[in-house]
Amino acid sequence: MTFPPQPPLPKASDVPLTPRLLERAAHSIGLALDHADKLLGRGLDGRGKEQDIAAIKDGASGPTRDARLRLYELLHETAELAQSSALDHLRALPADLTRDPRPTFSHLTLARVAMEAGGMFAYLTDRDVDVRELIARVAGIQMADVDTALRFAESHTERPDLVAAMQETEQELLALFQAAGVTHRRNKRGQLSETELDGHKTSGDMAIGKAARAFLGHDAHDPYNLLSGGAHSRPWLLRTGRETPPDGGSVLYLLWFTKALLTAWLERWAAYTGAELDPPIAKVVQGITITIQRAAEGDFNTA
Repeated sequence: MTFPPQPPLPKASDVPLTPRLLERAAHSIGLALDHADKLLGRGLDGRGKEQDIAAIKDGASGPTRDARLRLYELLHETAELAQSSALDHLRALPADLTRDPRPTFSHLTLARVAMEAGGMFAYLTDRDVDVRELIARVAGIQMADVDTALRFAESHTERPDLVAAMQETEQELLALFQAAGVTHRRNKRGQLSETELDGHKTSGDMAIGKAARAFLGHDAHDPYNLLSGGAHSRPWLLRTGRETPPDGGSVLYLLWFTKALLTAWLERWAAYTGAELDPPIAKVVQGITITIQRAAEGDFNTA
């Protein structure tokens, strides 16, 4: 499959797709993830968490404070789950690249999940907003998840126990909202439209596509459209995959994407935790950068 040319990939469409290129690409992605794991494995503890907890304790007391701290714990759990999801799908890329038959669409889906997870991670660890807005954001995510699970349970009429269990979960979450001072509003169709805490409002729909695009910050090239096309089986992309022989340019695109995603992730993580990235981040992207340069120079052109 031929991808739109993406800087910094000179003559990407002229790069042959060879076993050597696929093996080297898989190796460099795996190496980058190994280095990233050493940093991200520390979790979200650090300066950001300390500042947020201090702000929560200063702004409330008693049961209200305790409920807000519980929602903040849910925020951390959700952000770290998003991180785990992204890394898990990126780890699958090396095996996907080197399998037989070669991938046409699956690597796009893996990359898309990682990009969306990055959007959620950034949405919940934004240092430019008040912690009360972050709490409102995670409240909205939790409520939307309960809504989805409840609809699923209600669709299985033969399992009333599922409905009862989800209704209990919903009531527990609503009780937590009430104790924390979180309000939520729904539109005429019953869909969650807004959550609010102390005047700090956020949309009930986190707009995952918008968040994913903002995470990488490459609006001029917008890889999300391409990745979503693969995940949603868009006819234009399926036709391209069937009619266009795979080439090395698609592999370079994937390398560029992985490097951009890991760089953005580590920068966001460091901004939140207060961790130092230099020189560790150089190790994360070094192997991928070298592979891109060598492939563009034709070093992997022979089988």
